[in-house]
Amino acid sequence: MDKMDVQFAETCQKFALLKKGDSVLVALSGGPDSVALLHLLYRLKDRNGITLTAVHLDHGIRANSSADREFCKDLCGKLKIKFYSKKANIPAIASRQKLSSEEAGRKARYDYFDALSEKYGFTRIATGHTSDDNAETVIFNIARGSGLAGLAGIPPKRGKIIRPLIEMTKKDIVSWLKKNKIAFKIDPSNRSRKYARNRIRHTIIPRLEELNSGAVGNILRLSRNISEDIELIDSLTVSAYEDSLVRAGKSKIVLDLAKLNDYDVKLRKKVVTRAFRGLSVGYYKLSFDAISRAEMIISGRSGAGSHLGDGIWIEKSKYHVSVFRPPAKKTAVRLKVPGSTAIPFSDLLLRSEVYKRAEIRRLKIEPEHALLDRELIPGGTIRFWKNGDKIRPFGMRGRRLLSDIFSERGVPAFERGGIPLLVSGGSIAWIAGVMISDDFKVSAKTKKVLSVKLCEQS
Repeated sequence: MDKMDVQFAETCQKFALLKKGDSVLVALSGGPDSVALLHLLYRLKDRNGITLTAVHLDHGIRANSSADREFCKDLCGKLKIKFYSKKANIPAIASRQKLSSEEAGRKARYDYFDALSEKYGFTRIATGHTSDDNAETVIFNIARGSGLAGLAGIPPKRGKIIRPLIEMTKKDIVSWLKKNKIAFKIDPSNRSRKYARNRIRHTIIPRLEELNSGAVGNILRLSRNISEDIELIDSLTVSAYEDSLVRAGKSKIVLDLAKLNDYDVKLRKKVVTRAFRGLSVGYYKLSFDAISRAEMIISGRSGAGSHLGDGIWIEKSKYHVSVFRPPAKKTAVRLKVPGSTAIPFSDLLLRSEVYKRAEIRRLKIEPEHALLDRELIPGGTIRFWKNGDKIRPFGMRGRRLLSDIFSERGVPAFERGGIPLLVSGGSIAWIAGVMISDDFKVSAKTKKVLSVKLCEQS
């Protein structure tokens, strides 16, 4: 083992990047970092009891990009390592998703890695990020405006993703490759000043190294120290989040307002950010402005709301703060009798059964459990509230607007559109979780009873 092998093994051990039996998917671009990563993993695979597979994504940006794929394929052939590759049109993806080509490329790569990992059961995804990449990331985050998370840079490990080269410099890696006569490719686009990271790499970092030759290593140490601080903050945030959590579903997270107000404003922002991440998909990050708006909503009037990003909203009611994703389209569905009916765009379902009247000994009125006259609901439909909807409340003669009932019962405005209604013949038989209609109640003439329960999906 040479010095590079030792340092590589020490990094893997320090951050617990590998364990015996791991199946590792190695991101291979053909550049010096990824080639070194593959060779270093190959040199310790038998000793560590791991298996390797390589993956390459052709971004379709350069005319001769297929040459990189062939280089990677040939390298894997020589090492007898299984190889996967595909081509993506990154410029088209960037345009369609309104992303920079760098962001679109990153997203496409990780989407591909995740898909292969899911399909073939890889336990680790190894990428060739170095200490130079970490420094570039930290500087880039500082320039565009960042909190502590941005200064923490690139973590050595996150979920399945591992970065065994994170403590090595690009200079040392290239030197090691040349010393061992290992071929690699150079992407001409890495020299272009068109990309922000390249300007940082070729202009800013060399100037920092003029001030201190150990600048890149010092930035890495800063990132590790900040990462430790973030672990402590995250621990406090998780505790506060769990303490204030009223309920959490796939499309909505509800927090206790009184408990949020007891927290320091900085901790409160962290809790809201955690709730947002619980609903967000992909790599969307909550902006500083969005966090500031969220704080204004929490400290403002009841009923206020704001869009946070990624289609997710925050809204305040009298006792709660909800972070939620509104349904894209409110589709009506038929009630399955008997059986379970999933309610569109929610975490709820309705379970229905039919009983003989004699089997129901006690008519207990519960908001989440409706007992109705089956003959009056031969075919029920589930839909959502809309303006002008009326119901004849149980025990009353006249009809009332649902909006008035919601207001009286303190149902927040943001929750009303997600409350399922059981409808039959154009009339509302049940406001799920609120009340039944007197028009559909079980009476002395009832022969069969329709039982419908509002439940959370497990």
